[in-house]
Amino acid sequence: MPRLLQPRLLGAHLLALVLVATAGLLGYWQYDSWQERRAAEAADLSDLEPEPLVDVLGPDDPFPADKVGQPVEVGGTWVPTGTVYVSGREHDGQDGYWAVTPMAVGDSDAPALPIVRGWVADPEAAPAPPTGPVELVAWLQPTQGTNEADSDRSDDILPQVRTADLIQHVDQDLYGAYAVAIEPLDGLEPATLEQLPDAGTFTALKNFLYAIEWWIFGAFAAFIWWRWVRDLTLQEDEAEDADPHPVPSEP
Repeated sequence: MPRLLQPRLLGAHLLALVLVATAGLLGYWQYDSWQERRAAEAADLSDLEPEPLVDVLGPDDPFPADKVGQPVEVGGTWVPTGTVYVSGREHDGQDGYWAVTPMAVGDSDAPALPIVRGWVADPEAAPAPPTGPVELVAWLQPTQGTNEADSDRSDDILPQVRTADLIQHVDQDLYGAYAVAIEPLDGLEPATLEQLPDAGTFTALKNFLYAIEWWIFGAFAAFIWWRWVRDLTLQEDEAEDADPHPVPSEP
């Protein structure tokens, strides 16, 4: 029988196996918890029940990172003179534009929320900007910031939905966000969401560190078992080399 499979050693082997397997499973459990919590933070909110805009975002508030794609109910008055068209937007594989018109949330002098009314292949074929009061449901999005420059500030074509560009087209303050109408308006094609929540860098970091800690513990247990087996084997080899033909002691 191989010396390492001797009955007197099986208990030690079994203990090492149990320790390594337990550490591995606990590490996997913590790693899975880390992934689940990050996935929960990055969950798609677009199918949730809409909330009043006032309960989600104020005109001077920074965009809440956990509300990307949240449906909101918003009402106010269109600001048709602030209508712009955002280039580089696709619909069914065709390049085109978003039609964006600000909505003064509340009265006509209140801060405005840019609303993506829908998609159009050519701004010249777009319907006239809407006027008057309006109530709608839209997906909330943080303004974009790709640093792509607006090459011609004299027209109403923009490369992105960025507050610094939009503010040039209105006479009032803007929200630090925009919204995409769930139902396209004025006969436009629907616009699609471009941004969904991201899990933060430090989301569930403790679970990830616990997973690494358990795996290190398992590796350490495996190392101790290996050292013990190696030392035991060396001791027995040295004993055999020192006395290859031991003489049985007399009773």
